[in-house]
Amino acid sequence: MIIGNGLLAQACAPHFRERHDVLVFASGVSNSRETRAEEYAREQSMLEEALKLDLFTVYFSSCSVHDAELAHTPYVQHKRAMETLITARSRQMAIIRLPQVVGSTPNPYTLTNYLNEQITEGKPFQLWLRAWRNLIDVEDVAAIVAQLIDHHWADGVITNVACPFSVPVPELVHTFEQVLGQRANYTEVDAGDHYQLDVELSMAAARAIGLEFGPDYIINLIRKYYGH
Repeated sequence: MIIGNGLLAQACAPHFRERHDVLVFASGVSNSRETRAEEYAREQSMLEEALKLDLFTVYFSSCSVHDAELAHTPYVQHKRAMETLITARSRQMAIIRLPQVVGSTPNPYTLTNYLNEQITEGKPFQLWLRAWRNLIDVEDVAAIVAQLIDHHWADGVITNVACPFSVPVPELVHTFEQVLGQRANYTEVDAGDHYQLDVELSMAAARAIGLEFGPDYIINLIRKYYGH
């Protein structure tokens, strides 16, 4: 059973749509810069109703809870609150923290959609020189999560499902320039943060299904969704 119809829900559908013993909660606030309290309240209400179904529940949180610069944002505080809510009410759950998920979505708030639009249309933007980001294909997320749930590797715990390496944002912008064949119009800013993610469990799941994260993973990912 899947709640939601966005990028994650669609990717998870082939793996979980017909399962009646697992509830995948893939509906929530999609903009990490959201400030409206009612949007967060809506997700909490939906989650509380979902937990009443008493099914094994998969909840998607965010790796940004590890980012010291984002610790006090409404989005991160909300994600932490939802993690606490779930763990307090049920042991039949898996909390999956995700980084920047890449896929075909009209959501303008994803990092890669934002960079693609700014560079394609020549719009100016700020480039944080010390920022790093972790990117992963939504299809890889769904496959890894299915492996984790099928084999009960993530039961009752919080698991980072992410790429085994992050990339500097300046390098990511350069990758977009390569793929799009256009120069980006940015102003450099001496800002940003870099934090490590423990992905041992998710990488074990990736290896089990033959999924590799080689040195060309990021450029191939950008080509897949943004190449012309």
